[in-house]
Amino acid sequence: RIKRNVAEFLTAESIEEVCREVGHVWRERQLGPAKTVWAFLLQVLHGNTSCAHTVRLANLPCTAEAYCEARARLPVAALQLLLEHVTRMARRSCYAAPGWRGHRTFLVDGTGVSMPDTPELQVHFGQPGQQRKGCGFPQAHLVAMFDATTGLLVKMLATPLRTHDQSQVAFLHPELSAGDVLVGDRGFASYVHLALILGRKLHAVLRVHQRQLVSFRLDRQLSGPLARGTVAQNAKSRLLKKLGRFDQIVQYPRPPQCPTWMDAATRSEERRVGKECRSRW
Repeated sequence: RIKRNVAEFLTAESIEEVCREVGHVWRERQLGPAKTVWAFLLQVLHGNTSCAHTVRLANLPCTAEAYCEARARLPVAALQLLLEHVTRMARRSCYAAPGWRGHRTFLVDGTGVSMPDTPELQVHFGQPGQQRKGCGFPQAHLVAMFDATTGLLVKMLATPLRTHDQSQVAFLHPELSAGDVLVGDRGFASYVHLALILGRKLHAVLRVHQRQLVSFRLDRQLSGPLARGTVAQNAKSRLLKKLGRFDQIVQYPRPPQCPTWMDAATRSEERRVGKECRSRW
């Protein structure tokens, strides 16, 4: 449906309003912001097809080179605001049914994407170490959050290649509301991230990090120098309450080192949440 009529789902008025909001100035011409965005969207929906094919798909009265120049004039900030605008609009129309057990649920994950080989991108994003310097393509690290109910992309952050997911995930938290559930892999499982989650009154379902020793034995011991084959009896947490065979409430110790990516304000918030959690038990 979107391919057949892009303008029905993204009006010219909304595109031009966003462009004015970010301070973009343009002249009325054959390829204004609306027509350019519509063509860009069609290009993406057709599997990142060529610019020459896009011109035919969108029935543009211009060459592929002219379309490329018009697309380059679009501010990145305007495209980001359009993404947020469309996502909010679609989410409002899709939330008639309650989420999982009454909670909105979101999925977060990280990935990488190859980029054009330009000096500016090479300097800012870097390239994989397996490539010879100056011969490979720069690569960006992406952290994205999706709405599990609708499948919509809520927000995406692009950072240099050697950026850890945990240093960026906190920038996605403002998109969530109290009671929401964030689901992620072990790359997001840490004491600091759990503290920031609790500080916003959120819930999280995260696979335990591979270096975190987990034990369900009642005679467990806190982790120390481990003898071979005794991992199951050791753990890096204190058992507070056993709920079932593989279900328990534990207390994790606060790490002595502060992550290099954490600023003073975030560290203070993490410390406050940690004290509140400890006071409950």
